[in-house]
Amino acid sequence: MDIRDNLRKSVVQLSPYAVSGHPAKIKLNQNESPFDIPSDLKKEIIEEFVRINWNRYPEVFSSLLPQKFAKMYDLPAASFIVANGSNELIYTVAMSIVEGGVDVVIPQPTFYFFEKISTILGGNVKKIYADQDLRFDEVKILETARSMKRGLIILGSPNNPTGKSVSKGFIEKLTGSTSAIVLVDEAYIEFSPHQSVIGLTRSVRNLVVLRTFSKAFSLAGLRIGYLIAHPELTKEILKVKIPFTVNPLSEFAAVKLLERREMFQERVATVKNEMAGMMKALRGIEGVKVVDSDANFFLFSSPMPAGKMFEKLLERSSVLVRDVTSYPLLDNYLRVNAGSPDESQYFVESVRLALSER
Repeated sequence: MDIRDNLRKSVVQLSPYAVSGHPAKIKLNQNESPFDIPSDLKKEIIEEFVRINWNRYPEVFSSLLPQKFAKMYDLPAASFIVANGSNELIYTVAMSIVEGGVDVVIPQPTFYFFEKISTILGGNVKKIYADQDLRFDEVKILETARSMKRGLIILGSPNNPTGKSVSKGFIEKLTGSTSAIVLVDEAYIEFSPHQSVIGLTRSVRNLVVLRTFSKAFSLAGLRIGYLIAHPELTKEILKVKIPFTVNPLSEFAAVKLLERREMFQERVATVKNEMAGMMKALRGIEGVKVVDSDANFFLFSSPMPAGKMFEKLLERSSVLVRDVTSYPLLDNYLRVNAGSPDESQYFVESVRLALSER
Protein backbone atom coordinates (compact mmCIF):
# COMPACT_ATOMS: atom_id res chain seq x y z
CA MET A 1 0.00 0.00 0.00
CA ASP A 2 1.21 3.50 -0.86
CA ILE A 3 -0.16 5.82 1.81
CA ARG A 4 0.07 8.70 -0.66
CA ASP A 5 -2.86 7.20 -2.60
CA ASN A 6 -5.06 8.68 0.14
CA LEU A 7 -3.77 12.21 -0.33
CA ARG A 8 -4.69 14.96 -2.74
CA LYS A 9 -2.61 14.64 -5.91
CA SER A 10 -1.81 18.32 -5.61
CA VAL A 11 -0.27 17.69 -2.15
CA VAL A 12 1.80 14.67 -3.21
CA GLN A 13 3.40 16.73 -5.97
CA LEU A 14 4.49 19.52 -3.61
CA SER A 15 7.59 19.97 -1.48
CA PRO A 16 7.50 21.35 2.08
CA TYR A 17 8.30 25.03 2.52
CA ALA A 18 11.93 25.32 3.59
CA VAL A 19 14.35 28.08 4.50
CA SER A 20 18.08 27.46 4.60
CA GLY A 21 19.08 26.68 8.19
CA HIS A 22 22.81 27.27 7.85
CA PRO A 23 24.39 28.65 11.05
CA ALA A 24 25.93 32.07 10.43
CA LYS A 25 27.29 35.02 12.36
CA ILE A 26 25.35 37.49 10.21
CA LYS A 27 21.82 36.40 9.20
CA LEU A 28 20.35 38.44 6.36
CA ASN A 29 18.18 35.86 4.59
CA GLN A 30 14.62 36.19 5.96
CA ASN A 31 13.85 39.91 5.72
CA GLU A 32 13.65 40.21 9.50
CA SER A 33 14.20 43.36 11.50
CA PRO A 34 17.76 43.60 12.81
CA PHE A 35 16.39 45.07 16.05
CA ASP A 36 14.88 42.98 18.84
CA ILE A 37 12.13 44.17 21.20
CA PRO A 38 13.62 46.29 24.03
CA SER A 39 14.24 44.35 27.26
CA ASP A 40 11.98 46.55 29.39
CA LEU A 41 9.09 45.97 27.01
CA LYS A 42 9.76 42.22 26.94
CA LYS A 43 9.59 42.14 30.74
CA GLU A 44 6.29 44.04 30.74
CA ILE A 45 4.84 41.58 28.22
CA ILE A 46 6.03 38.53 30.14
CA GLU A 47 4.65 39.90 33.42
CA GLU A 48 1.26 40.27 31.76
CA PHE A 49 1.44 36.73 30.42
CA VAL A 50 2.14 35.36 33.91
CA ARG A 51 -1.11 36.97 35.11
CA ILE A 52 -3.19 35.30 32.37
CA ASN A 53 -4.95 32.00 33.07
CA TRP A 54 -3.18 29.44 30.87
CA ASN A 55 -5.92 26.85 31.32
CA ARG A 56 -8.48 29.02 29.52
CA TYR A 57 -8.91 29.36 25.78
CA PRO A 58 -8.28 32.76 24.24
CA GLU A 59 -11.08 34.49 22.34
CA VAL A 60 -12.36 32.54 19.36
CA PHE A 61 -11.35 35.51 17.20
CA SER A 62 -9.33 38.42 18.57
CA SER A 63 -11.44 41.52 19.27
CA LEU A 64 -8.92 43.65 21.16
CA LEU A 65 -6.59 44.25 18.18
CA PRO A 66 -9.42 44.96 15.69
CA GLN A 67 -10.64 47.65 18.09
CA LYS A 68 -7.13 49.16 18.20
CA PHE A 69 -6.81 49.02 14.41
CA ALA A 70 -10.24 50.58 13.95
CA LYS A 71 -9.04 53.70 15.80
CA MET A 72 -5.70 53.73 13.97
CA TYR A 73 -7.18 53.50 10.48
CA ASP A 74 -10.61 55.09 11.08
CA LEU A 75 -12.37 51.96 9.85
CA PRO A 76 -14.98 49.66 11.43
CA ALA A 77 -13.58 46.99 13.75
CA ALA A 78 -15.48 44.51 11.57
CA SER A 79 -13.04 45.33 8.75
CA PHE A 80 -10.22 43.47 10.55
CA ILE A 81 -9.33 39.83 11.11
CA VAL A 82 -6.27 39.00 13.23
CA ALA A 83 -4.37 35.73 12.90
CA ASN A 84 -1.24 33.79 13.81
CA GLY A 85 0.83 35.58 11.17
CA SER A 86 -0.26 36.69 7.71
CA ASN A 87 0.61 33.25 6.28
CA GLU A 88 -2.46 31.90 8.05
CA LEU A 89 -4.53 34.61 6.41
CA ILE A 90 -3.19 33.75 2.95
CA TYR A 91 -4.52 30.23 3.51
CA THR A 92 -7.79 31.55 4.94
CA VAL A 93 -8.51 33.89 2.02
CA ALA A 94 -7.60 31.21 -0.53
CA MET A 95 -9.83 28.63 1.15
CA SER A 96 -12.69 31.13 1.04
CA ILE A 97 -12.39 31.60 -2.73
CA VAL A 98 -10.36 28.94 -4.54
CA GLU A 99 -11.71 25.59 -5.66
CA GLY A 100 -11.28 23.35 -8.67
CA GLY A 101 -10.99 25.38 -11.87
CA VAL A 102 -11.24 28.84 -10.27
CA ASP A 103 -8.73 31.29 -11.77
CA VAL A 104 -5.97 32.61 -9.53
CA VAL A 105 -3.75 35.30 -11.05
CA ILE A 106 -0.27 35.44 -9.50
CA PRO A 107 2.37 37.77 -10.98
CA GLN A 108 5.85 36.20 -11.02
CA PRO A 109 8.28 35.97 -9.37
CA THR A 110 6.67 36.25 -5.95
CA PHE A 111 6.19 34.62 -2.54
CA TYR A 112 5.82 30.86 -3.10
CA PHE A 113 2.99 30.43 -0.57
CA PHE A 114 0.54 32.16 -2.92
CA GLU A 115 0.93 29.52 -5.59
CA LYS A 116 1.24 26.65 -3.11
CA ILE A 117 -2.15 27.05 -1.45
CA SER A 118 -3.84 27.87 -4.76
CA THR A 119 -2.46 24.65 -6.25
CA ILE A 120 -3.51 22.54 -3.26
CA LEU A 121 -7.08 23.84 -3.60
CA GLY A 122 -7.20 23.04 -7.31
CA GLY A 123 -7.09 26.60 -8.57
CA ASN A 124 -6.23 27.41 -12.16
CA VAL A 125 -3.05 29.41 -11.55
CA LYS A 126 -2.34 32.04 -14.19
CA LYS A 127 1.20 33.39 -14.01
CA ILE A 128 2.00 36.85 -15.33
CA TYR A 129 5.74 37.40 -15.56
CA ALA A 130 7.51 40.64 -14.71
CA ASP A 131 9.29 42.71 -17.34
CA GLN A 132 13.07 42.70 -17.81
CA ASP A 133 13.44 45.20 -14.93
CA LEU A 134 11.35 42.90 -12.70
CA ARG A 135 8.46 45.37 -12.57
CA PHE A 136 4.85 44.18 -12.62
CA ASP A 137 3.31 43.83 -16.08
CA GLU A 138 0.37 46.03 -15.16
CA VAL A 139 -1.12 46.01 -18.65
CA LYS A 140 -1.28 42.21 -18.73
CA ILE A 141 -2.61 42.01 -15.17
CA LEU A 142 -5.46 44.41 -16.02
CA GLU A 143 -6.19 42.61 -19.27
CA THR A 144 -6.46 39.27 -17.47
CA ALA A 145 -8.51 40.73 -14.61
CA ARG A 146 -11.14 42.17 -16.96
CA SER A 147 -11.93 38.69 -18.26
CA MET A 148 -12.51 37.20 -14.78
CA LYS A 149 -16.08 36.68 -13.56
CA ARG A 150 -14.78 35.36 -10.20
CA GLY A 151 -11.51 34.23 -8.65
CA LEU A 152 -8.50 35.70 -6.92
CA ILE A 153 -5.73 38.08 -7.97
CA ILE A 154 -2.72 38.18 -5.62
CA LEU A 155 -0.15 40.98 -5.50
CA GLY A 156 2.67 41.54 -3.03
CA SER A 157 3.35 45.27 -2.81
CA PRO A 158 6.22 45.63 -2.11
CA ASN A 159 6.74 42.24 -3.68
CA ASN A 160 8.95 39.51 -2.25
CA PRO A 161 11.56 38.80 -3.65
CA THR A 162 11.78 41.64 -6.20
CA GLY A 163 11.00 44.61 -3.94
CA LYS A 164 8.76 46.13 -6.62
CA SER A 165 5.42 47.82 -5.89
CA VAL A 166 2.21 48.86 -7.56
CA SER A 167 0.60 52.21 -6.90
CA LYS A 168 -2.62 52.92 -5.05
CA GLY A 169 -4.00 54.23 -8.33
CA PHE A 170 -3.30 50.92 -10.04
CA ILE A 171 -5.12 48.97 -7.30
CA GLU A 172 -8.12 51.30 -7.67
CA LYS A 173 -8.13 50.63 -11.40
CA LEU A 174 -7.66 46.89 -10.91
CA THR A 175 -10.45 46.42 -8.36
CA GLY A 176 -12.76 48.50 -10.53
CA SER A 177 -12.11 46.40 -13.62
CA THR A 178 -12.94 42.93 -12.27
CA SER A 179 -15.43 40.96 -10.19
CA ALA A 180 -12.58 38.84 -8.75
CA ILE A 181 -11.16 39.41 -5.27
CA VAL A 182 -7.88 41.34 -5.25
CA LEU A 183 -5.49 40.40 -2.42
CA VAL A 184 -2.68 42.89 -1.73
CA ASP A 185 0.01 41.68 0.67
CA GLU A 186 1.57 44.74 2.33
CA ALA A 187 4.03 42.91 4.58
CA TYR A 188 6.76 45.45 3.74
CA ILE A 189 4.68 48.60 3.23
CA GLU A 190 6.31 50.44 6.15
CA PHE A 191 9.56 50.58 4.14
CA SER A 192 7.89 51.69 0.90
CA PRO A 193 7.48 55.18 -0.59
CA HIS A 194 4.06 54.08 -1.86
CA GLN A 195 0.79 54.61 0.01
CA SER A 196 -1.00 51.74 1.67
CA VAL A 197 -4.29 50.77 0.03
CA ILE A 198 -6.04 50.01 3.33
CA GLY A 199 -8.24 53.10 3.01
CA LEU A 200 -9.77 51.78 -0.20
CA THR A 201 -11.55 49.03 1.76
CA ARG A 202 -14.06 51.64 3.00
CA SER A 203 -15.86 51.43 -0.32
CA VAL A 204 -14.16 48.76 -2.44
CA ARG A 205 -15.83 45.44 -1.68
CA ASN A 206 -13.48 43.13 -3.62
CA LEU A 207 -10.21 44.19 -1.97
CA VAL A 208 -8.33 42.34 0.78
CA VAL A 209 -5.17 43.79 2.34
CA LEU A 210 -2.72 41.84 4.50
CA ARG A 211 -0.37 43.35 7.09
CA THR A 212 2.09 41.85 9.56
CA PHE A 213 4.01 42.61 12.76
CA SER A 214 6.88 40.38 11.61
CA LYS A 215 8.92 42.94 9.68
CA ALA A 216 8.84 46.58 10.77
CA PHE A 217 7.55 45.71 14.26
CA SER A 218 10.25 43.09 15.04
CA LEU A 219 7.71 40.44 16.06
CA ALA A 220 8.45 37.59 13.64
CA GLY A 221 8.86 35.17 16.55
CA LEU A 222 5.41 35.75 18.07
CA ARG A 223 3.35 35.62 14.86
CA ILE A 224 0.73 38.33 14.48
CA GLY A 225 -0.76 39.28 11.13
CA TYR A 226 -4.00 40.95 10.19
CA LEU A 227 -6.39 41.32 7.29
CA ILE A 228 -8.37 44.38 6.24
CA ALA A 229 -11.40 44.29 3.95
CA HIS A 230 -14.92 45.66 3.68
CA PRO A 231 -17.06 44.18 6.50
CA GLU A 232 -19.26 42.40 3.96
CA LEU A 233 -16.20 40.43 2.84
CA THR A 234 -14.60 39.84 6.25
CA LYS A 235 -17.92 38.37 7.43
CA GLU A 236 -17.60 35.67 4.77
CA ILE A 237 -13.86 35.04 5.20
CA LEU A 238 -14.30 34.65 8.95
CA LYS A 239 -16.51 31.61 8.33
CA VAL A 240 -13.47 29.53 7.31
CA LYS A 241 -10.88 30.96 9.69
CA ILE A 242 -9.38 28.55 12.24
CA PRO A 243 -10.53 29.59 15.76
CA PHE A 244 -8.29 30.29 18.78
CA THR A 245 -5.10 30.98 16.75
CA VAL A 246 -4.21 34.31 18.38
CA ASN A 247 -2.63 33.59 21.76
CA PRO A 248 -2.81 36.19 24.57
CA LEU A 249 0.96 36.71 24.71
CA SER A 250 1.22 37.66 21.04
CA GLU A 251 -1.90 39.80 21.21
CA PHE A 252 -0.72 41.73 24.26
CA ALA A 253 2.75 42.17 22.71
CA ALA A 254 1.21 43.63 19.56
CA VAL A 255 -0.88 46.07 21.60
CA LYS A 256 2.20 47.26 23.49
CA LEU A 257 4.17 47.68 20.25
CA LEU A 258 1.41 49.86 18.81
CA GLU A 259 1.87 52.13 21.83
CA ARG A 260 5.51 52.61 20.80
CA ARG A 261 4.99 53.30 17.12
CA GLU A 262 7.41 56.24 17.18
CA MET A 263 10.27 53.95 18.18
CA PHE A 264 9.48 51.59 15.29
CA GLN A 265 9.22 54.48 12.86
CA GLU A 266 12.75 55.46 13.87
CA ARG A 267 13.89 51.88 13.34
CA VAL A 268 12.29 51.81 9.89
CA ALA A 269 14.16 55.01 9.00
CA THR A 270 17.42 53.37 10.12
CA VAL A 271 16.73 50.29 8.01
CA LYS A 272 15.97 52.44 4.97
CA ASN A 273 19.26 54.29 5.46
CA GLU A 274 21.10 50.98 5.70
CA MET A 275 19.39 49.78 2.53
CA ALA A 276 20.48 52.89 0.66
CA GLY A 277 24.05 52.55 1.94
CA MET A 278 24.32 48.85 1.08
CA MET A 279 22.94 49.36 -2.42
CA LYS A 280 25.21 52.32 -3.14
CA ALA A 281 28.29 50.46 -1.88
CA LEU A 282 27.52 47.35 -3.95
CA ARG A 283 26.96 49.45 -7.07
CA GLY A 284 30.50 50.76 -6.56
CA ILE A 285 31.87 47.22 -6.98
CA GLU A 286 32.69 46.36 -10.58
CA GLY A 287 30.27 43.89 -12.14
CA VAL A 288 27.74 43.89 -9.31
CA LYS A 289 24.13 44.59 -10.29
CA VAL A 290 21.58 45.79 -7.73
CA VAL A 291 17.81 45.88 -8.26
CA ASP A 292 15.99 48.89 -6.80
CA SER A 293 13.62 47.92 -4.00
CA ASP A 294 10.80 49.46 -1.95
CA ALA A 295 11.22 46.92 0.88
CA ASN A 296 13.85 46.14 3.55
CA PHE A 297 15.64 43.76 1.16
CA PHE A 298 16.98 43.81 -2.39
CA LEU A 299 18.27 41.52 -5.11
CA PHE A 300 21.84 41.58 -6.36
CA SER A 301 23.99 39.65 -8.81
CA SER A 302 27.69 39.62 -9.54
CA PRO A 303 30.17 38.24 -12.09
CA MET A 304 30.40 35.18 -9.83
CA PRO A 305 27.63 32.54 -10.19
CA ALA A 306 25.01 33.10 -7.49
CA GLY A 307 25.47 29.66 -5.94
CA LYS A 308 29.21 30.18 -5.61
CA MET A 309 28.74 33.67 -4.11
CA PHE A 310 26.25 32.24 -1.62
CA GLU A 311 28.78 29.62 -0.50
CA LYS A 312 31.65 32.13 -0.34
CA LEU A 313 29.67 34.53 1.83
CA LEU A 314 28.63 31.73 4.16
CA GLU A 315 31.86 29.75 4.41
CA ARG A 316 34.40 32.57 4.22
CA SER A 317 32.52 35.31 6.12
CA SER A 318 29.66 33.53 7.96
CA VAL A 319 27.08 35.74 6.21
CA LEU A 320 23.79 34.08 5.28
CA VAL A 321 21.74 35.55 2.42
CA ARG A 322 18.89 34.00 0.40
CA ASP A 323 19.56 32.07 -2.80
CA VAL A 324 16.59 32.87 -5.06
CA THR A 325 17.88 31.27 -8.23
CA SER A 326 14.97 28.81 -8.24
CA TYR A 327 12.52 31.67 -8.85
CA PRO A 328 11.57 32.51 -12.45
CA LEU A 329 13.67 35.33 -13.98
CA LEU A 330 16.14 35.26 -11.05
CA ASP A 331 18.64 32.62 -12.18
CA ASN A 332 21.73 34.53 -11.01
CA TYR A 333 20.34 36.58 -8.11
CA LEU A 334 20.74 36.51 -4.35
CA ARG A 335 18.47 38.38 -1.94
CA VAL A 336 19.72 40.20 1.13
CA ASN A 337 17.91 42.23 3.76
CA ALA A 338 19.26 45.28 5.56
CA GLY A 339 20.92 44.53 8.87
CA SER A 340 22.24 46.70 11.67
CA PRO A 341 24.85 49.27 10.58
CA ASP A 342 27.68 46.89 11.55
CA GLU A 343 26.04 43.91 9.82
CA SER A 344 25.38 45.88 6.65
CA GLN A 345 28.97 47.10 6.44
CA TYR A 346 30.31 43.62 7.10
CA PHE A 347 28.11 42.19 4.34
CA VAL A 348 29.43 44.66 1.74
CA GLU A 349 33.02 43.94 2.77
CA SER A 350 32.29 40.22 2.48
CA VAL A 351 31.04 40.61 -1.10
CA ARG A 352 34.21 42.53 -1.97
CA LEU A 353 36.34 39.80 -0.38
CA ALA A 354 34.50 37.02 -2.21
CA LEU A 355 34.99 38.71 -5.58
CA SER A 356 38.67 39.39 -4.89
CA GLU A 357 39.24 35.67 -4.34
CA ARG A 358 37.69 34.49 -7.61
